[in-house]
Amino acid sequence: MCLILLSWQIDPDYPLTIAANRDEFFQRPTLAADFWPEHPDILAGRDLEFGGSWLGISHKGRFAAVTNLREVASTGDRSRGNLVKDFLLSSQTSRQFADQLESQKTEFRPFNFIASDGDTLFYTNNIQAGWQALSPGNHAIGNIPLSDENAKTKKGGADMDSAMAENVSHEELLNMLRDEAPTIDTDNEINMALSCRFISLEGYGTRSSSIVRANKNGQWDFWEKHYASSESQKEGLQHFSFRVSSGA
Repeated sequence: MCLILLSWQIDPDYPLTIAANRDEFFQRPTLAADFWPEHPDILAGRDLEFGGSWLGISHKGRFAAVTNLREVASTGDRSRGNLVKDFLLSSQTSRQFADQLESQKTEFRPFNFIASDGDTLFYTNNIQAGWQALSPGNHAIGNIPLSDENAKTKKGGADMDSAMAENVSHEELLNMLRDEAPTIDTDNEINMALSCRFISLEGYGTRSSSIVRANKNGQWDFWEKHYASSESQKEGLQHFSFRVSSGA
């Protein structure tokens, strides 16, 4: 996942809205979002290489997502996708999970990680010490630390601000994620392509877009649009809807 745009606790009807693109090599084996047979509370896509996920939610009202950190040397061998899976399966609060993770962060490949138990939305990475509870507002997380900013995250954040102010639909959020305009001007064609919100390169690009909306009444909706990575594939959109389990 290379860009996560989210709105946290500023809309009285929808305390959490996520619009995110996953960028990955086309050859990497992946399952589209679904409830996991062995963990039916989890609704997420699945990375078949390591078994984790890039973004998911659960019947208990939990959310988690991860991005990689570009141009950062790996400090560990554990897949960052396991962070999403482990948080969604955990019964710990966001704060407890973040505190426990602190001593283990260097075991993972470079990551940005964001997760919520419904009460606290926290962010951490494994190139800086500590974690932070995010304040209400709109946030843009890319492949750089949240404390930094580049043209891609700046434009994404501005577009998310406009989208939430206009109370747009999930279709409009998906269209927003399909923006193919470069955010930098450079002679390096690869860097220019990577600066786009929707990436299209030979063998690598945006493979899916996800929209998550959590209603104040406990209703969660998850849309995933997956894109064709070869001529034999077709684009597809799926939608899941459920209410948070009682006692979550």
